[in-house]
Amino acid sequence: MNIRLERKLIEEFVAKKKRARYIAFIERESSRKTFLDELYHFKDFDWNLFEEIRGNQNERDAIRQTLIDKKNISSCYVISTNKTFDGKPFTVSDGIDQIVGIEGTIIIFGETEVVYYEGEAPHNRFISK
Repeated sequence: MNIRLERKLIEEFVAKKKRARYIAFIERESSRKTFLDELYHFKDFDWNLFEEIRGNQNERDAIRQTLIDKKNISSCYVISTNKTFDGKPFTVSDGIDQIVGIEGTIIIFGETEVVYYEGEAPHNRFISK
């Protein structure tokens, strides 16, 4: 687990009144599952920092388009209800190709320059502005 990066995500993108709660969850292995379980219907982001990927818009293309201006990002980190991927780093290409589409997942690109969230379908895909 990359607690430093997860903490940075929470400090930058989660609503202020919920930050301490989620930081406490991720810092203890015994409570991490509580945080992960909320990812299917996560309501505590600062939604002003995100835009929805609407309807049948291809989320992979939306992420790639967002990353075009940020050429120095070469890796991403995954927080997911899927244990196979949770807490692991990936290249940007592998992250987009393998992880996007998995519900209950956050992908952090670089050092939180871009954040992608996918909750339970339908209409629950967001990317940071």
